[in-house]
Amino acid sequence: MSGSSSGTIIATDGTLSVTSAYSVATNLTFQNEGTASGVIIFSRTGIGAGTATINGVVTPVADFGGGTIANMLPSNYINYGLLGDEISIQSVDTLFNSLDIASTAAADNADFLNHISFAAQSGNQIFIRNGTVEMSAGTPFTLNANEQTIVDEIVLGLFGAAANHGTLEISFAERQNPNSNNQFVDAIITADTPINPCFTEGTLILTTRGEVPVETLTTGDKVITFDGGEQEIIWIGKREIDLCSASRPDILRPVIIEPSALSEGVPSRLLKISPDHALYIDGVLVPAKALINWNSIRQDDNVLSVKYYHVELPQHDALFANGTPVESFLDTGHRGIFDNAHEAVIAMPNIMQNKRERESFAPLCTLGSKLEDIRARIATRQPGLRLAGV
Repeated sequence: MSGSSSGTIIATDGTLSVTSAYSVATNLTFQNEGTASGVIIFSRTGIGAGTATINGVVTPVADFGGGTIANMLPSNYINYGLLGDEISIQSVDTLFNSLDIASTAAADNADFLNHISFAAQSGNQIFIRNGTVEMSAGTPFTLNANEQTIVDEIVLGLFGAAANHGTLEISFAERQNPNSNNQFVDAIITADTPINPCFTEGTLILTTRGEVPVETLTTGDKVITFDGGEQEIIWIGKREIDLCSASRPDILRPVIIEPSALSEGVPSRLLKISPDHALYIDGVLVPAKALINWNSIRQDDNVLSVKYYHVELPQHDALFANGTPVESFLDTGHRGIFDNAHEAVIAMPNIMQNKRERESFAPLCTLGSKLEDIRARIATRQPGLRLAGV
């Protein structure tokens, strides 16, 4: 399909080609009802620069999105058997040129064109994180302040201000121009929301000194593992999230698991964990979001903000949270998502997936008959009665 119609749905495994710049009132939404991805392609004629009055000054702005692209599946969901959605901007160098009005525009454009041509050949990427433009680790070039502003403006043109509350990845790649024999540079944009397996504040972790609220744990404390052993905590990740400003709050909202929802006495009391946190069930690791049935296991739609914690051990293992076997933190390259991390570098999804498969103590289960059996067994159980005070 092509054009720029209002209220367009990008079907699962479908492609929308946008051939003319569309207005702020236009809504483009990824359907995401299966395991395949959706793609939006902005052609040479589908992008441009409009104007907006900012602080009393008429300023060029990206004129091809207006903050109306919705429901974009993050690329890291490939870890769970799903493919991330993708946006391709053809001739991003031309768009950059039309947006640059600085006195250094000529030099900026030449420099940017050199950068993205190099990036297309070497696989380098640019990240937008909370309004900050960053280079991927090992990238042999940097963007100057004006170039960073324009790259951020391109992303804002697609997603609006909400883009600056999330993380996006822009990958440059050279593609064949279907209208000629010339090569041109695309910007391949994918959402890059890192996996975020965490406990909410107040979760009780079983240690050698009894059950302890996760927020009061310290490094050096010893937890009891699923096999009855002990491991010492070597790091505790902390992160506070304002869900009201998150671009995709649905992938961050805690999952609520009622008492005895999994088996008798498991959990021992109501458990809240992040959607990507895996529970250890029947010898496999199952993300909490894969167990949602909106009865005994559901997402918390009422919470406005959440404090997440995670516990790292010398070896990835299952520990007990509110009496439930769940995974400890496995650093697959996403430690930078935590507020107290010492570095902000986040690995690419394929690297994260390979590390997860190589170092996880149990296989990840996100699809197939094994998961169906687990879900069916949970469905036969009645939601547990909440204990007083939980």
